[in-house]
Amino acid sequence: MRGGFVIPVDGSRRIIRDGCVMVEDDRIAMVGEWEAVQPHAAGAEVVDCRDCIILPGLIDTHVHLAQALLRGVVPDNLTLIPWLRDWVWRFLGVYDREDGRASAQLCILEMLKTGTTAFIEIHLHSRYGFDGIAEAVEKSGIRGVLSKTIMDMKGYAVEDNIMPQSMVEDGDACIREFKEMHRRWNGKAGGRIDVWLGLRSAGAVSDELYYECAALAKEYDAGITNHVAEVKEDIAYYRERYGTGPAGFLEKFNMLGERRVYAHCVWLTEEDMRKFAATGTTVSHCPSSNMKLGSGIAPVSDMLRLGVNVGLGCDGGPSNDSYDMIREMKMAVLLQKVRTLDPGCISAWDVLEMATRNGARAMGKLKTLGSLEAGKKADIVVVSLRNPTLTPYSNPLSLLVYAASGEHVRDVMIDGRFVVRDREVLTMDEEEVRNRANKHLQRILDKVGGLDLTKTI
Repeated sequence: MRGGFVIPVDGSRRIIRDGCVMVEDDRIAMVGEWEAVQPHAAGAEVVDCRDCIILPGLIDTHVHLAQALLRGVVPDNLTLIPWLRDWVWRFLGVYDREDGRASAQLCILEMLKTGTTAFIEIHLHSRYGFDGIAEAVEKSGIRGVLSKTIMDMKGYAVEDNIMPQSMVEDGDACIREFKEMHRRWNGKAGGRIDVWLGLRSAGAVSDELYYECAALAKEYDAGITNHVAEVKEDIAYYRERYGTGPAGFLEKFNMLGERRVYAHCVWLTEEDMRKFAATGTTVSHCPSSNMKLGSGIAPVSDMLRLGVNVGLGCDGGPSNDSYDMIREMKMAVLLQKVRTLDPGCISAWDVLEMATRNGARAMGKLKTLGSLEAGKKADIVVVSLRNPTLTPYSNPLSLLVYAASGEHVRDVMIDGRFVVRDREVLTMDEEEVRNRANKHLQRILDKVGGLDLTKTI
């Protein structure tokens, strides 16, 4: 892959002009200027990347695969708890396995086309059909963490018993399904699929189940992901029930550490951040979702300064309403500058690292993913600059973060195999996926009954 600008995100914060990335099988063999790589590339297929940026695959650390079908469905004037109680759970609660699979396929299609090569799914309810979703991941070529929903209560933070019965799962059944899905899918698809524990938010998991999950994660060498400190109601819950803050709550249940990925973390204190940093715990920052739901602004620049590993997440269809990590980078960097009134508090380099290296570290895969370095997996994205929005060809990092979007992604490679070439997804039938998504949304609306989506806003 030669020509254009290579941004390896290898820790050196360098940009290589007239660069080249050489791939052998599923690994990166060399990265450097074309003149240096060319003597070692005899007989290789040459992909022309002039007028392009070559960068590592983007890693979305907080995804709701099942919510892609709900894009544009929910009103835009709701805070989190009524948004969940009155809308999102109402729709998710009528899903069957075919709805779950159709939503996952739509989400994966969008992620691939916009440069996401790996993701962490927060939690899959049994009704969505874990097997069907795992099969969709396998066939698409994307790399993903699939987390089984874990819960045994019906609340959300200080609100008791608000979850509809259709969304409630039995704790023992959740554990059994996690074990079975881990046996069936963990490490499958050539190592592209991992199975984690996806805990429901505080108020939906008992103390006993928290302790059991911490022990299970150790026994199965699995990661844990959850929503933490997303809204002020979460903070009130931690204080009222446990007399502590977010980090103290997680510490009580042995849930701080590497491959522990907590979404949002809007209301962390400096004490929380220091505990996260000391234990290698990851925050998945979801700026678009936090803005749309009015949840607050996570102090990400402070987290980075204190050494917290912060990844980036697009969240879900009704809260973002996009799975485009390039757009999300811009949201993240601008939001911190306005939060602090200091444009120097965070940089384009910081958010690109959040979307790549930090995401790989969150998954426990920094040795193989997250940067363009010899020996790492060949997960590579090519962004075309041949667009008025990205002209003139000035600083490629600035163009990528502040001017580009996923619509400018030309090629995507995962495990050394192109899954997107010239904007066409090679592993999925795009028209079929889009048609199925529209069909299944109507199917869901019919099951919910009596809703005109043109009148929800």
